[in-house]
Amino acid sequence: MAKRGFDVVMVRRSGPVSSFSLRGGFFYLLTVLLAVLTAGLGLCGWVVYQQHGLVMAMVDESRMLSLRAERLEALLQEQETREILAQQAAEERATPPEKGKRGVAPASAAPVETVHGTSETAADLEHDRGDQPEPTTSDYIALRNIEQKLEGGDLVVNFDMVNERESKEPVSGYITLVARGVRNGKPWIEAWPPMRLTNQGRPQSFRRGTPFSVQRYRHVRARVAAIGDKQFNQLEFVIYSRQGELVMVHHQPVNLGRAGVGN
Repeated sequence: MAKRGFDVVMVRRSGPVSSFSLRGGFFYLLTVLLAVLTAGLGLCGWVVYQQHGLVMAMVDESRMLSLRAERLEALLQEQETREILAQQAAEERATPPEKGKRGVAPASAAPVETVHGTSETAADLEHDRGDQPEPTTSDYIALRNIEQKLEGGDLVVNFDMVNERESKEPVSGYITLVARGVRNGKPWIEAWPPMRLTNQGRPQSFRRGTPFSVQRYRHVRARVAAIGDKQFNQLEFVIYSRQGELVMVHHQPVNLGRAGVGN
C-alpha cells in the first residue's frame, strides 16, 4: 500500500522541472510545534503578569512600611518632648519663688505651651500668621464627608481623603488637625496627633503629623480632647507633602450644637 504524502512540483520559466515529496507526518509535526510554541508564549505571559502583580504589591507594602516607620519615629520624638516638658515642669516647681513675689508670676512670663495645645494672646496669633496666604485647595488631594461628633467628652472628626489625580497615582504626605478655640477666656489651639505647635498653630515638625498614602480615597478618624473648659470654634486640616511643602489648609467651623465644645 502506497504511503500518503504530497508531491510538490517546482517550475521555473527556464530550466528543468524539479519535484520533491512531503510526507503527512511533516505537517503533524509542524502543527505540534506551533501548538507548543503558543502554549509556551501563553505561559510566559501569565508568569510575567503574576510577577508584575507581586512587584506592585511589594512596592505598596514598602511605601506603607516607610510611612509607618516615619510615624513611629514621630511618636518617639513626641515621647521625648513629653519627657522634656515634664522635666522642665518639675524643675520649675522645685525652684523657689523670688522673695516678695511669692505666688505671683512675672508679668512678662511667656505663655505655657504643652504637648497637646498652646495658650496665646490674640495679638501673638495675628502677628504669627503673617501676610502670606496659605493654600486652601490642592489639585491632587481633597477632603470629603467631614463629620463632627462627641464621644466620651472628646471631639471626634471623621473625613475622607480623596485622590484628585486622573491617573490615580498614589499621593502621600502628612496631615494634622488643628482645633482653635478658647480655654478659660484665652485663645487655645490643640492638635491631632498631639504635638508641639508654632505660635501660628502649625506643627513644629511636619513629620509629626499622621502619614498617609491615598490610591483612591482613605477614611480618617481624628480625636481631639474636648474637656469642659474648652470651646472649639474652628478646625484646620493642615496637609504637607512628603518633602514638607504646605499643600493645603482646609478650614471647617465647629458646629456640634452643644455648649462647651463648639457653636
